[in-house]
Amino acid sequence: MSTIDLIILGSLYQSPKSAYDLQKQIEARNLSRWVKIGSFTVYKKVVQYEAKGYVVSETVKNGHMPEKTLYTLSPKGKETFKELMAKFSFTETRVFLDFNAVVVNLSLLDETFANECIGNIKNSIQNTKKQVMEQLPTHKDIPLFGRTILEQQFLLLETLEKWEENFEKELAKERDKK
Repeated sequence: MSTIDLIILGSLYQSPKSAYDLQKQIEARNLSRWVKIGSFTVYKKVVQYEAKGYVVSETVKNGHMPEKTLYTLSPKGKETFKELMAKFSFTETRVFLDFNAVVVNLSLLDETFANECIGNIKNSIQNTKKQVMEQLPTHKDIPLFGRTILEQQFLLLETLEKWEENFEKELAKERDKK
């Protein structure tokens, strides 16, 4: 099972939800920014969970609204959630950023194109940091556990900015040797 399973089961641990409500909560928490998860994946997962006995479903109708299926975590689902919490809290911390695949191959490019790629990485880090910075003040009312993730991302992006600046300096020194 993956972090996506942990996210979905955790949301259902809080309260019963439809697949649509799960997706909306994931978007509201900006989790889809860090974990690739779309509405089809959410729906597919809750169907799988029901087959495995992690959730039970109930079709409900509220007033004039169309019917929707609510998923409730079963005792087996709660136990699975706790097992995943333990598993992922013990898992080795791995940081692999997609742009590392670019960095490792920069030497294969001519200097102009390599510099363009480095510039793209620099801009991406700065833009992401700016987006997170803009979200921080608007999320003061969210619980500590959600707010602290935004703060963590901000600190990581600050560190990445420093890393990128140092990388460019080191690269310039390396090129000057040639």
